[in-house]
Amino acid sequence: MTLRPKSPRRRVTLARALSKYGIASRAEARRLILRGDVGVNGTTVTAPGMWVDPVRDAVTFGGKPLPRIPRVYIAMHKPPGIVTTRADERGRGTVYDLLPEGLPWVFPVGRLDLDSTGLLLFTNDTKFGERVTGPAAKVPKTYSVLLERPLGASGAAALREGLVLAAGVRCRPAEVTIDPEDARACRIVITEGKNRQVRRMFETIGNPVVRLHRLAIGSVALGHLKEGRVRELTREEIMALSGVVKGGGKHG
Repeated sequence: MTLRPKSPRRRVTLARALSKYGIASRAEARRLILRGDVGVNGTTVTAPGMWVDPVRDAVTFGGKPLPRIPRVYIAMHKPPGIVTTRADERGRGTVYDLLPEGLPWVFPVGRLDLDSTGLLLFTNDTKFGERVTGPAAKVPKTYSVLLERPLGASGAAALREGLVLAAGVRCRPAEVTIDPEDARACRIVITEGKNRQVRRMFETIGNPVVRLHRLAIGSVALGHLKEGRVRELTREEIMALSGVVKGGGKHG
């Protein structure tokens, strides 16, 4: 049975509550609830859509109260050939293989495709993740790109004006800087995160990407973090990135 919430600001679905506490992703939480592993106020509940108040309702998992999970914010330097998923049906390495043991459940904030490298963020703070990836936030993402051919003035102008991708998907204007020593190399800043967006933008102007490397997300930079390594975000980085979001974006 699904009850409508009396207070939408505090009440969430049971599956959402488990994800907010860092127990599992929302999809995994649904399976745990349907399996009968979750209780509310002393009663086993098998309805993932049931509305609960995490503050007032006693939610249990495996018979134990939900733990207070500390918030985790991690930066990773993703190597090539690694997929941004928890498990891969083809047996390829995943970004989760690179995370340290003992972490609570975390999820990637956005993605990088198999061959792309660079900065990837992880957190168990769902609100933070939604703010960073939400299209209204306009959080800037900076990439270093190597192309098949030199990027000419007309191609750069098209990117700066805002492209229309296949199926009529429109992109916001991007910041583009061509390397003065090698016109095949450039730096691009976008303020949204459509699927494979940078690669699709360059494909649209007829100049495919050879190498794609993410340098920064908002004010959080990859810096000197070595490939395959991770580090915790500093409090200042978390606040600064949230500040970009709350202020409606400093770019765009």
